[in-house]
Amino acid sequence: MDLIAEKELYADSIEFSYGSHHSLLTGVHVNCRVGEVVALLGRNGAGKSTLMKILFGVLRAKNAYIRLNGNKTRFAFKTKDICYLPQYRYLPAYISVYNAIRLMVSRVEARKEIEKDEVIAKVLYQKTGDLSMGEQRYLELILLLYQPATFYLLDEPFSGVSPYLKERIQELITAHRHCKGFIISDHHYHSVLDISTRILLLQNGGCRSIEHKKDLEYFYVPEGTFDD
Repeated sequence: MDLIAEKELYADSIEFSYGSHHSLLTGVHVNCRVGEVVALLGRNGAGKSTLMKILFGVLRAKNAYIRLNGNKTRFAFKTKDICYLPQYRYLPAYISVYNAIRLMVSRVEARKEIEKDEVIAKVLYQKTGDLSMGEQRYLELILLLYQPATFYLLDEPFSGVSPYLKERIQELITAHRHCKGFIISDHHYHSVLDISTRILLLQNGGCRSIEHKKDLEYFYVPEGTFDD
Protein backbone atom coordinates (compact mmCIF):
# COMPACT_ATOMS: atom_id res chain seq x y z
CA MET A 1 0.00 0.00 0.00
CA ASP A 2 1.23 3.51 -0.86
CA LEU A 3 1.74 5.31 2.46
CA ILE A 4 2.08 8.68 0.72
CA ALA A 5 -1.36 8.25 -0.84
CA GLU A 6 -2.87 7.70 2.64
CA LYS A 7 -1.72 11.06 3.94
CA GLU A 8 -4.44 13.69 3.99
CA LEU A 9 -5.55 16.80 5.84
CA TYR A 10 -9.34 16.59 5.98
CA ALA A 11 -11.79 19.00 7.59
CA ASP A 12 -15.57 19.09 7.52
CA SER A 13 -18.51 20.90 9.15
CA ILE A 14 -16.40 23.84 10.29
CA GLU A 15 -18.51 26.57 11.85
CA PHE A 16 -17.19 29.78 13.35
CA SER A 17 -18.88 32.95 14.54
CA TYR A 18 -17.69 36.27 15.88
CA GLY A 19 -20.22 36.98 18.59
CA SER A 20 -23.78 35.71 18.42
CA HIS A 21 -24.86 37.51 15.25
CA HIS A 22 -22.01 37.17 12.74
CA SER A 23 -21.52 33.67 11.32
CA LEU A 24 -18.27 33.68 9.35
CA LEU A 25 -17.90 29.98 8.49
CA THR A 26 -20.99 27.80 8.12
CA GLY A 27 -20.11 24.18 7.44
CA VAL A 28 -16.82 24.49 5.56
CA HIS A 29 -15.31 21.40 3.99
CA VAL A 30 -11.69 21.38 2.84
CA ASN A 31 -9.07 18.72 2.23
CA CYS A 32 -5.54 18.38 0.91
CA ARG A 33 -3.43 15.39 -0.04
CA VAL A 34 0.29 15.00 -0.60
CA GLY A 35 1.18 16.31 -4.04
CA GLU A 36 -1.55 18.96 -4.04
CA VAL A 37 -1.27 22.73 -3.98
CA VAL A 38 -4.74 23.94 -3.05
CA ALA A 39 -5.44 27.60 -3.82
CA LEU A 40 -7.76 28.94 -1.11
CA LEU A 41 -9.18 32.17 -2.53
CA GLY A 42 -11.76 34.63 -1.26
CA ARG A 43 -12.47 38.28 -0.69
CA ASN A 44 -11.28 40.24 2.34
CA GLY A 45 -13.20 39.12 5.39
CA ALA A 46 -14.30 35.80 3.87
CA GLY A 47 -12.53 33.90 6.66
CA LYS A 48 -9.44 32.45 4.98
CA SER A 49 -7.03 33.26 7.80
CA THR A 50 -9.60 32.17 10.37
CA LEU A 51 -10.00 28.83 8.59
CA MET A 52 -6.25 28.24 8.53
CA LYS A 53 -5.97 28.98 12.26
CA ILE A 54 -8.77 26.51 12.94
CA LEU A 55 -7.07 23.84 10.81
CA PHE A 56 -3.80 24.46 12.65
CA GLY A 57 -5.60 24.24 15.98
CA VAL A 58 -4.81 27.66 17.47
CA LEU A 59 -8.37 28.97 17.07
CA ARG A 60 -11.35 27.07 18.38
CA ALA A 61 -14.37 26.70 16.11
CA LYS A 62 -17.99 26.40 17.17
CA ASN A 63 -17.97 23.07 15.38
CA ALA A 64 -15.24 21.25 13.44
CA TYR A 65 -14.25 17.76 12.40
CA ILE A 66 -10.54 17.68 11.52
CA ARG A 67 -8.57 14.59 10.60
CA LEU A 68 -4.82 14.60 9.98
CA ASN A 69 -3.30 11.52 8.37
CA GLY A 70 -6.21 9.41 9.57
CA ASN A 71 -6.24 10.71 13.13
CA LYS A 72 -8.93 13.02 14.44
CA THR A 73 -7.42 16.13 16.05
CA ARG A 74 -8.35 19.45 17.61
CA PHE A 75 -4.80 20.66 18.11
CA ALA A 76 -2.93 19.83 14.92
CA PHE A 77 -0.04 22.13 15.90
CA LYS A 78 0.89 19.67 18.63
CA THR A 79 1.79 17.10 15.97
CA LYS A 80 4.79 17.17 13.63
CA ASP A 81 2.53 16.73 10.61
CA ILE A 82 1.56 20.33 9.90
CA CYS A 83 3.17 23.78 9.66
CA TYR A 84 1.55 27.20 9.44
CA LEU A 85 3.03 30.32 7.85
CA PRO A 86 1.08 33.27 9.31
CA GLN A 87 0.69 36.67 7.69
CA TYR A 88 2.88 38.23 10.38
CA ARG A 89 6.59 37.49 10.79
CA TYR A 90 7.40 34.75 13.28
CA LEU A 91 11.19 35.12 13.56
CA PRO A 92 12.71 37.48 16.16
CA ALA A 93 14.07 40.58 14.45
CA TYR A 94 17.27 40.64 16.49
CA ILE A 95 18.73 37.29 15.47
CA SER A 96 20.82 36.69 12.37
CA VAL A 97 19.72 34.51 9.49
CA TYR A 98 22.60 32.18 10.38
CA ASN A 99 21.32 31.74 13.92
CA ALA A 100 17.71 31.42 12.78
CA ILE A 101 18.72 28.43 10.68
CA ARG A 102 20.42 26.84 13.69
CA LEU A 103 17.45 27.61 15.90
CA MET A 104 14.95 25.87 13.65
CA VAL A 105 16.87 23.19 11.73
CA SER A 106 18.66 20.45 13.64
CA ARG A 107 20.18 18.39 10.82
CA VAL A 108 23.63 19.64 9.80
CA GLU A 109 23.15 18.54 6.18
CA ALA A 110 19.88 20.47 5.96
CA ARG A 111 21.49 23.59 7.42
CA LYS A 112 24.21 23.47 4.78
CA GLU A 113 21.63 23.11 2.01
CA ILE A 114 19.74 26.18 3.25
CA GLU A 115 22.94 28.23 3.61
CA LYS A 116 23.89 27.46 0.01
CA ASP A 117 20.52 28.63 -1.29
CA GLU A 118 20.98 31.51 -3.73
CA VAL A 119 18.74 33.88 -1.77
CA ILE A 120 19.87 32.88 1.72
CA ALA A 121 23.61 32.95 0.96
CA LYS A 122 23.44 36.69 0.22
CA VAL A 123 21.85 37.58 3.59
CA LEU A 124 23.26 34.82 5.80
CA TYR A 125 24.87 37.12 8.38
CA GLN A 126 22.24 39.86 8.38
CA LYS A 127 19.67 40.22 11.13
CA THR A 128 16.25 38.98 10.11
CA GLY A 129 14.82 42.41 10.99
CA ASP A 130 17.04 44.01 8.34
CA LEU A 131 15.76 41.81 5.52
CA SER A 132 13.26 42.98 2.93
CA MET A 133 9.72 41.70 3.24
CA GLY A 134 10.34 39.25 0.41
CA GLU A 135 13.58 37.96 1.93
CA GLN A 136 11.83 37.47 5.26
CA ARG A 137 8.99 35.49 3.70
CA TYR A 138 11.44 33.37 1.71
CA LEU A 139 13.51 32.61 4.82
CA GLU A 140 10.45 31.80 6.92
CA LEU A 141 9.11 29.45 4.27
CA ILE A 142 12.35 27.61 3.59
CA LEU A 143 12.85 27.03 7.32
CA LEU A 144 9.35 25.53 7.57
CA LEU A 145 9.91 23.32 4.54
CA TYR A 146 12.86 21.68 6.30
CA GLN A 147 10.61 20.65 9.19
CA PRO A 148 9.33 17.05 9.24
CA ALA A 149 5.78 18.14 8.36
CA THR A 150 3.53 16.77 5.64
CA PHE A 151 1.04 19.63 5.27
CA TYR A 152 1.57 23.37 5.04
CA LEU A 153 -0.89 26.22 5.52
CA LEU A 154 0.56 29.34 3.88
CA ASP A 155 -1.19 32.65 4.57
CA GLU A 156 -0.16 35.42 2.17
CA PRO A 157 3.29 34.02 1.26
CA PHE A 158 3.52 36.38 -1.76
CA SER A 159 2.45 39.57 0.01
CA GLY A 160 5.03 42.37 -0.28
CA VAL A 161 7.36 40.15 -2.31
CA SER A 162 9.30 41.20 -5.42
CA PRO A 163 8.63 39.39 -8.73
CA TYR A 164 11.99 37.59 -8.49
CA LEU A 165 11.30 36.27 -5.00
CA LYS A 166 7.73 35.33 -5.95
CA GLU A 167 9.24 33.04 -8.57
CA ARG A 168 11.69 31.61 -6.06
CA ILE A 169 8.89 30.96 -3.56
CA GLN A 170 6.89 29.23 -6.30
CA GLU A 171 9.93 27.10 -7.11
CA LEU A 172 10.37 26.16 -3.44
CA ILE A 173 6.77 25.02 -3.13
CA THR A 174 6.85 23.10 -6.42
CA ALA A 175 10.12 21.38 -5.48
CA HIS A 176 8.61 20.02 -2.25
CA ARG A 177 5.19 19.13 -3.64
CA HIS A 178 6.11 15.50 -4.31
CA CYS A 179 6.24 14.76 -0.58
CA LYS A 180 4.07 17.50 0.92
CA GLY A 181 0.66 19.10 0.52
CA PHE A 182 -0.09 22.83 0.55
CA ILE A 183 -3.10 25.05 1.18
CA ILE A 184 -2.24 28.58 0.10
CA SER A 185 -4.22 31.78 0.53
CA ASP A 186 -3.06 35.02 -1.06
CA HIS A 187 -4.65 38.08 -2.63
CA HIS A 188 -1.94 37.83 -5.30
CA TYR A 189 -4.05 35.07 -6.75
CA HIS A 190 -2.09 34.79 -10.01
CA SER A 191 0.99 33.71 -8.03
CA VAL A 192 -1.03 30.96 -6.34
CA LEU A 193 -2.94 29.84 -9.43
CA ASP A 194 0.29 29.45 -11.42
CA ILE A 195 1.32 26.55 -9.18
CA SER A 196 -2.01 25.26 -7.86
CA THR A 197 -3.45 21.84 -8.63
CA ARG A 198 -6.91 22.65 -7.26
CA ILE A 199 -8.93 25.80 -6.52
CA LEU A 200 -11.29 26.47 -3.62
CA LEU A 201 -13.24 29.70 -3.22
CA LEU A 202 -14.33 30.62 0.29
CA GLN A 203 -17.60 32.48 -0.14
CA ASN A 204 -20.71 33.06 1.97
CA GLY A 205 -19.37 30.88 4.76
CA GLY A 206 -18.53 27.82 2.64
CA CYS A 207 -15.96 26.48 0.19
CA ARG A 208 -16.87 26.24 -3.48
CA SER A 209 -14.78 23.99 -5.72
CA ILE A 210 -13.67 25.82 -8.89
CA GLU A 211 -12.95 23.56 -11.84
CA HIS A 212 -11.35 26.16 -14.11
CA LYS A 213 -9.80 29.50 -13.16
CA LYS A 214 -11.97 31.20 -15.80
CA ASP A 215 -14.95 30.33 -13.57
CA LEU A 216 -13.54 32.68 -10.93
CA GLU A 217 -14.84 35.54 -13.09
CA TYR A 218 -18.38 34.62 -12.02
CA PHE A 219 -17.60 34.83 -8.31
CA TYR A 220 -14.29 36.51 -7.47
CA VAL A 221 -12.42 38.51 -10.15
CA PRO A 222 -13.52 40.96 -12.88
CA GLU A 223 -14.80 39.57 -16.16
CA GLY A 224 -12.00 39.20 -18.71
CA THR A 225 -9.28 38.61 -16.10
CA PHE A 226 -8.29 35.27 -17.59
CA ASP A 227 -8.90 36.03 -21.26
CA ASP A 228 -6.07 34.77 -23.46
